[in-house]
Amino acid sequence: MGQYRIRPVLSLERLSFDEKEGKVCYRYAEGAGEPERMDYLESIARVTSHIPDKGQVTIRSYGLYSNAHRGKIKKAIIVPLALRMIEVEPKPVPSESWSKMIRKIYEVDAMVCPSARGR
Repeated sequence: MGQYRIRPVLSLERLSFDEKEGKVCYRYAEGAGEPERMDYLESIARVTSHIPDKGQVTIRSYGLYSNAHRGKIKKAIIVPLALRMIEVEPKPVPSESWSKMIRKIYEVDAMVCPSARGR
């Protein structure tokens, strides 16, 4: 999607204005022969034709979220699979191992209270 947003609608290098005829000229490719000539109103209409009308829905849904997919399920009377949550109990963490790691790395005993100096 980002590539389409970065890319301009038309190249300004290929666009020119013929003052003698009062026409806008556009070359489609480097090897293309004669550029297309059109009235300035037609060129504006072509450039702005991709802009949606006010209130027009432009978001499309694909896959499982699309209306077509939901319609197919209703027609076929298929019950969608319910997602099941599998609960796995976390492994218990040994109470002494973390304090040994802290003592080894930081050279501080985590099991000793700094104010009371007791375990």
